[in-house]
Amino acid sequence: MAGVGERTRRLIQRLENADVPMNEPISAAMRSVDVTDFTDYDLEPFWHDRPLVFLETDKGGIKTISAPHMIATMLHHLELSSGQEVLILGAKGGYIAALIAHIVGPEGGVVVVDPSREVVSHVRERLAPVAQTHTVRVRKMRQLSHCPPLLPEPLDRVLVTGSLEKLPGWLTSRMADGGFAIAPIGGRYSQHLMKLERVESNWLETNLGGVLFGPVDIADTEPEPLSASTLAELLREGAILGQEIGILDGEIIQRLNSLSASLESLPADMQPLPEPDGLEDEPPWAFDSEMWVDEFHPVADLLSAEMHWLSEVWPILITLVDIRLMQPGHPDTDESDGQVGGFGRHGDLVP
Repeated sequence: MAGVGERTRRLIQRLENADVPMNEPISAAMRSVDVTDFTDYDLEPFWHDRPLVFLETDKGGIKTISAPHMIATMLHHLELSSGQEVLILGAKGGYIAALIAHIVGPEGGVVVVDPSREVVSHVRERLAPVAQTHTVRVRKMRQLSHCPPLLPEPLDRVLVTGSLEKLPGWLTSRMADGGFAIAPIGGRYSQHLMKLERVESNWLETNLGGVLFGPVDIADTEPEPLSASTLAELLREGAILGQEIGILDGEIIQRLNSLSASLESLPADMQPLPEPDGLEDEPPWAFDSEMWVDEFHPVADLLSAEMHWLSEVWPILITLVDIRLMQPGHPDTDESDGQVGGFGRHGDLVP
């Protein structure tokens, strides 16, 4: 079996063949930084251009290193050069920080901030060899809305590696004129990779494509009871996605948004819905929309009242949020039919 170096070379070649942006500094960094230094999990997902787990919590939270094609895409859009200082919000196991450190060199610097103590501990340990030759610092932040300690200022390049509805105020207030962030902005089930550039007192927004990232904080990936709020978010995000791709008409979108608002208006301290048997390993939306018709529960009452149209729409919503990730660097490449890596060319950006 080929070693890590050879498998990395082949992966880079497949990404280049799939038109994933891959300049020489990014390619050299990926060849030089060994991904095995940043996870103890099976590497096969990485070689198949999928996210690679680096940490699991006792409560079921999972954090991953992004798929290689997404890593290359984000590094490309950061427009990195030697001597730059880069802030990374969301640690991604330390692998991306090591790649950036290789590109900006000893003259530059990388600061990694993350709200999870477990993640920070993992990343500090794994980045220790890199920190011997490059300036790499890891900071524990109290929460996403609070500024981490001892940040470089002003910020010129920022990479956000988890989904956010918007950039936190402490970050935007410290952005240099002409500086920018690359960030997945949106809800839980879909985002757009955005380049957010400060131009004097204004912000220039560039949409780089649709993506699907997990949250920055590993605690937000831990399973939660099925509740009115999780269902409301599913309906709201489904309406947005359905409208974007033109698969849902205006009346259905209006009904979804109305039902979402009704669910969100229910008391926050209400008991969660009873968990159906056999769905322990499934996401919270993976259920039959009619399974609670006979339950006495405010959420069940709302769903039952809308079942005359919701039952037909539900399979579409599940399809919209249960996205099959693109893998342009997958080794099962067959270009004879225009496909690369079995998933088509690099159109939508999906980590």
